[in-house]
Formats: sequence, structure tokens, C-alpha cells
Amino acid sequence: MAPSFTSRLFTTAAILYSAFHASAAPSTRQVLETSHGILSAPSSGVVVSQGSSFPFEFQDSNWCEDGYSSISVWLTNYAPTYLNVNSTGQFSEGEYSYYFGSYLIPNFGLPVLSGSTPPPSSLPLPGLNLSTGDEVYLAVVETGTSCPPGLHIPPQYELTETSIIVG
Repeated sequence: MAPSFTSRLFTTAAILYSAFHASAAPSTRQVLETSHGILSAPSSGVVVSQGSSFPFEFQDSNWCEDGYSSISVWLTNYAPTYLNVNSTGQFSEGEYSYYFGSYLIPNFGLPVLSGSTPPPSSLPLPGLNLSTGDEVYLAVVETGTSCPPGLHIPPQYELTETSIIVG
């Protein structure tokens, strides 16, 4: 006995439903976004002496529209790309010269969360056995979580960088 039209229709629908949901399942791979925040300070190519502080101002892109944006700030001796950021949103040991720390940016006029650290207005250029004229890079990794909300997407990362010349 041949299957009825209704039976074939439900079978086809079930196959399509399964195929769609299998392909729409969240990836375990961390995704690096192509949009990114803006480093307003320091400006690219600014000259800073080791041990001196330089202004730091980062405007997060907040592409996930989170209440709070998490960033981490690094110093590298090369121009970093998204390929240098590992699956946890960090630079691996040996891939960076200095780690300034993690900070939490309140968005939408929210207050600073108790126990969190907002980004400082300046950062020190640490003494790292650098020579005058050396170029180092300030790198900021912004993390977006649950973006878009409710889909259980793994954290996504953005990278912003600028160069600093050792004076």
C-alpha cells in the first residue's frame, strides 16, 4: 500500500524540521565579530616613555546591547588580529607583553556594579626592556554574551588595537 499524501507531507516536514534545527544549533566555536569599539585615546602612533602614563578611553560598540560590556586590555609587540585571540577571548601566554586587566563598562546610564572595575582614564606603559622608537600595540578585546538573547550563542569577541611608540 502506497503512503498517503498526508503521510508523505508529514514525513517531509519532519525531515525539514530536523535538518533546520540541526544546522541552527549553536556552535561551540567562539566567534569574533567584525565590528568593534573605538579607542579614542591613546591616538595611534602616540609617543610614550616607559613608566609614564597615557590617556585611555574606549567606547564599546555594545553590539549585543548588554547592560554591561566586558573588556580586557593587553599590550603586544606586534599588530594583533582576531587570529591572535583564543577561544576564551584572551591572548595566550607568550602572545602578549603585558596584561592591564579586565574591566566592566556600564551602558545605558547604569551604575558601576559593586565589585567591578570600570576602565581607568589612563594606563602606565610598563618597563618591558623596550628601546626608544620601538612600536607596541594596545589591544582591547570586547566580549558579547548571549547575543542575540535567548539563543544560547557562545561569547563573541571584538578586537580593537592602536600603536604606541616608545619615547
